[in-house]
Amino acid sequence: MAVPLPTAETRWRCTLCGNLTRFDVTRQSKVVEYVHLDLAGDPKVEEREVLSESIESVRCRWCNAVDQIELVDRPGASA
Repeated sequence: MAVPLPTAETRWRCTLCGNLTRFDVTRQSKVVEYVHLDLAGDPKVEEREVLSESIESVRCRWCNAVDQIELVDRPGASA
C-alpha cells in the first residue's frame, strides 16, 4: 500500500487510535553518497543525494496498526 508523504499543510494520523506523533516508517531509498575516509579508515558521509525514495509502510507506534495512516490538515495550515 502506498503511503503519501506529509506536506507543509498535512501530517499523518492513525485512523485506529488517533496518534499524530509516533510512527515506524519503512522506506526504500536510492542514494549517492560522497564518503570521506580519514587516515584511520573511519568513514564519514559528507554529501548525500537522494535519487529516489518511496515509503513502503507506516506502522503506528501506539496501537501497532499497519498501513492505517491518513493525511490530515496541520493546525494553522492555510487552506
